[in-house]
Amino acid sequence: MVAERHEKVGLGANPPRLQKRPQPPLHYHLHCVFAVTMTAPPRPPVPGPAPVASRCRVCERPFTAGTSRCPNPLCASAARWFRWNIAAAERSGPLEVALNAYKYRGAREWAPVFGGMLVELMERRRHLLRPFDLITASPTFLGRRGREFDHTRSMLVEAARHVPCGRGWPFDTGPVPAIVKTRPTPRLAWLDHRERRRVAEEQLRPALDVPDRSRTAGRRILVVDDVFTDGRTLDEVARALRLQGGAREVCGLALCRQPWRDHAAADAAALPSRGVRVVTG
Repeated sequence: MVAERHEKVGLGANPPRLQKRPQPPLHYHLHCVFAVTMTAPPRPPVPGPAPVASRCRVCERPFTAGTSRCPNPLCASAARWFRWNIAAAERSGPLEVALNAYKYRGAREWAPVFGGMLVELMERRRHLLRPFDLITASPTFLGRRGREFDHTRSMLVEAARHVPCGRGWPFDTGPVPAIVKTRPTPRLAWLDHRERRRVAEEQLRPALDVPDRSRTAGRRILVVDDVFTDGRTLDEVARALRLQGGAREVCGLALCRQPWRDHAAADAAALPSRGVRVVTG
C-alpha cells in the first residue's frame, strides 16, 4: 500500500530519501550573533525628559524589568580601579560553544574569528575608544599549572592583523606585554562573588607585574579579555596598571559578557570600602 501511494504521487516504488541540508559553519552563526548585537539602529530622539537608562553605565549589562540598578556590586563601588567595560555580545549559544572550545580545548583556529569580532566592535565604538594610548591583553600565565597558550593575547594579535589600512590602533603586541602574570592562580569561573573577590585579591593581585613603567605611566589603557563576568580580574589588572604602572585610566574591552548569576554573596556587604576613591563616574 505504501508503494501504491508513492506511485499515485509520482514517486515510484522506491522514493528518494530526503537529503539533510548541510549546517552552516559555526563562524557563520558567530557573525550573525555579533551583527544582531552590534547593528541595532539607535532609537530616534523623543521630546521631553531623557529616557531612563536601560543598561549599566559601567558594564553595559541590561537592567532586568522593573529595575534601574546593576546587580553587580562592583559597578557601584567607589573603590573600583577600572572605569568601565564594554563587550561585543552576551556569552551564550554558538559564541559560548566556540569560546569554550578555543579557551579550554585549544581550538586555536578561532583566534582570527574572535580577533575580527574585536576589531569590528572597536571600529563601531571608535568615538569611545579612540582616546586610548595602549591596548593590551589581560595577562595569562603559561607553563606548568598554567595554560598551554595565551588565548587572550592571541586574540589581540589577530585583531591587529584585521585592522584596515590607515585605521591603526595602539595594540600591545611586542615581545614583552605591558602587564604580565608571574604565577598560576585558581580559576574564578563558577565561584560565587565573595569567593571571586577573595581569590582575586589574595592570589591574583600579587601575581601581576608591570615590567616597564615607562610604557604605561600617564597613559589611558584599554585591557582586552575574552569574558567579562563581574569585573574582578579587570579590577586587579587595572589596580596593577595604575599603582605599579602609573596609568592615568584603565577600561576594559571583552569579547563577551557573562550573563549575571545571582548569588547571596552579591550584596553591598561583600564590598567594604578600601578607603580610596579611585573612580569618580
